[in-house]
Amino acid sequence: MGLKDKRLVSIKEIDGPLTPHDAFIKREADLRKEALDRVDDVSGLAGFVGAEVESLGLGEHWGMRKEFFPGIRIHFLYTRADEEFPSSVRVLYSGGNIKKIRGEDLVELTVACLNHMVRYVKETVENPPEICSRV
Repeated sequence: MGLKDKRLVSIKEIDGPLTPHDAFIKREADLRKEALDRVDDVSGLAGFVGAEVESLGLGEHWGMRKEFFPGIRIHFLYTRADEEFPSSVRVLYSGGNIKKIRGEDLVELTVACLNHMVRYVKETVENPPEICSRV
């Protein structure tokens, strides 16, 4: 299934344009990107969190998709820093049931998965970043 076959949405499209959840997810992802900078084995990370490696072709260095419930998928896209831009973590959602779940619940699932990714880094990297000891 290619990108054109998917309907990817942001939390704003699910919860409405005035949602505070978009800024919250971005902030939480930014706090964890230092740990995600250290991921060398994306397949290992995906297996650890029960996700599948997936490239969406949106300029990401790696991506993965986790289906939490039937028709509710969260896509994590990581882009490494370069001379112009810092690293970034984007979160998108898809699935036929994605608009049937409350924004608060999606936030909880998203942050829980980001925390689990950080635990992977803690277990697999020598001298992990400080964020790894806080989750």
